[in-house]
Amino acid sequence: MPNDSFITDMDPVLKLWMFYNWLEDQKTNVELAKNHAILLGSFWNPEAAKSMLDDNNNITISDDDFEDSMNIVKTGDVKFLNDEIIKNKDNNKSSKRRRKFKV
Repeated sequence: MPNDSFITDMDPVLKLWMFYNWLEDQKTNVELAKNHAILLGSFWNPEAAKSMLDDNNNITISDDDFEDSMNIVKTGDVKFLNDEIIKNKDNNKSSKRRRKFKV
């Protein structure tokens, strides 16, 4: 990729301003595509489209739970989560049935 002197010699504030404007354009395009997909999906499943547009479709968490999860991330103490996932995988493997195929 060649170095363009227009970009490399540009004022950093102007470069940031241009970047944020470009970013907002990208967000607008994504929102437009999302709304278009919801519109098309509303012909097949209007209830699901309505729930996707509903503002109450947000995840809420208490302050205490948020602080606990932030402490887990900060300390890197997610070992118990990995152990739990491994235990669940082991339980799922033992509960699967094997099918016999007739030849």
